[in-house]
Amino acid sequence: MPDTKTDKRSGADWSAVMPKHIVPAANLLTPPMGAMAAASVLTLGIASQMWGLWAGALAGVLDANTKLKPLAPAAKQAPDVAELKTIIRKKATETAPKAVAGKKAKLAVVSTGPSKPAAIAKPGLPDDLKRISGVGPKLEQVLNGLGIYTYAQIAAWSPRETAWVDDHLKFGGRIVRDEWVKQSAALAGVKPE
Repeated sequence: MPDTKTDKRSGADWSAVMPKHIVPAANLLTPPMGAMAAASVLTLGIASQMWGLWAGALAGVLDANTKLKPLAPAAKQAPDVAELKTIIRKKATETAPKAVAGKKAKLAVVSTGPSKPAAIAKPGLPDDLKRISGVGPKLEQVLNGLGIYTYAQIAAWSPRETAWVDDHLKFGGRIVRDEWVKQSAALAGVKPE
């Protein structure tokens, strides 16, 4: 008949399996193991509190940064693209001839819109258009695709031709701002038109 009486000692089940000379040592290890477990829990708790404190401080700094940005002075904005196009077209009409001289003075038909610059065949040694500020390798390929290979061609652009290239490349007045015509004239050694 099995013993139905329960043993009140802690670790009674293990003591039956363990050798008799180890049972007292196992009982001595119980409090240090509990102390280590408690220390681990406390350490993890403190570490999670510190992480929460650090993350909260970082979130507060980022939130304050986004709230204070609108208070900073606004950067100088670029002029409106439509306004630049109007200025370029106005210069083009001012420099266009108004009448043709002859026996009967006839008014010349002047288009107020931009006109495509004349393309040329690719010369044996085209100019390095990348020397113009604002022109990179990709843009040089685009200009070559339009038949523009030399500094002299760009230096000879009228305001209407400049406006056409600017509209075609969707630059919003960048060609005028970067003074491509002036730079090209200096590189070609000619006086800009």
